[in-house]
Amino acid sequence: MAVVRLAIVFSGGGAQAAYFGAGVALAVEDAGLRPDVLSGVSAGAINACALGTGMDAAALAEMWLELDCADLFAPRLDVWNLLNPRRLLRRPMANLPEHVLDAIGWHWLLDTAPARATFARRFGEGPLRIADGLTVVVSAVDQASAEVVRFTNALPPPHRRKPGTRQVALGIDHVLASAAAPLLFPPVRIEGRAYVDAGLVANTPLKPALAYEPDAALVVSASGIGRPAPAPASLGDAVGLTAENIAHFALLADLQHARTVNELAVAAPGATPKKKIDLLLVEPEGAPFTASGFLSFTASDAERLMAHGREVAAKALAEWEVAR
Repeated sequence: MAVVRLAIVFSGGGAQAAYFGAGVALAVEDAGLRPDVLSGVSAGAINACALGTGMDAAALAEMWLELDCADLFAPRLDVWNLLNPRRLLRRPMANLPEHVLDAIGWHWLLDTAPARATFARRFGEGPLRIADGLTVVVSAVDQASAEVVRFTNALPPPHRRKPGTRQVALGIDHVLASAAAPLLFPPVRIEGRAYVDAGLVANTPLKPALAYEPDAALVVSASGIGRPAPAPASLGDAVGLTAENIAHFALLADLQHARTVNELAVAAPGATPKKKIDLLLVEPEGAPFTASGFLSFTASDAERLMAHGREVAAKALAEWEVAR
């Protein structure tokens, strides 16, 4: 029986993405599948790198059960930089909101030094030791150029390489850069350039995984709002729905592109160097993004969402020809 090269794509989405993705990883191991390519962004990048270092799904789940908010971020203490008095006290502009915002000196709200220390303890200091035979891809955005950059321990085949793909010794900086949600967390500087979370432009990093030409790809979404979505009842609901719509649109666009390539590869194999790749999308059910849930790193949420991810993925895998 031929060996299937499997890629797993972990979407971003805060605590919900971390927990649901870990539950899916448990189901993948339950099914006896072993990934060859792990692609992740934001919280999904943490899962991808953890599994890439050789951590099994049970250890990943245990890690998330043990961590809480204090292990990942802390309030900023430099309150003296919060406001620029000279800008605040100058003559107000005609646009009052612009005047107030222009006087705020903070560009981000939470300190991620705890996360750096936590993951250094979990994954080790220095370059991550990626397990033999595994490829890990972590996506981030160059803040100055707006370029989506893919950091990886192994480049895809020459004919599938895209600008922005960089072979590096993956480390904690690359993980934190991918998870540096703008406004919430500080950008991460790597070789003199500032990087932030790619979730707003590439929340489901499917394309970089497909560049390695796997036989199959399991795509893990982080949000499962029902459609049509209900009207938001609060500002928190509105923020969550906005994030949901952005992520959902990007996911559908990437999936549709991949399916179109599959159709072309089957119908006219001589017209494209790409091959058909079996795709499976796994999404949570009835678990929409929420503004408060994004940073809700608690053992109770972890236990609930990992169990849900394991259950939903097990059902999907049972129907997937690749798993059978």
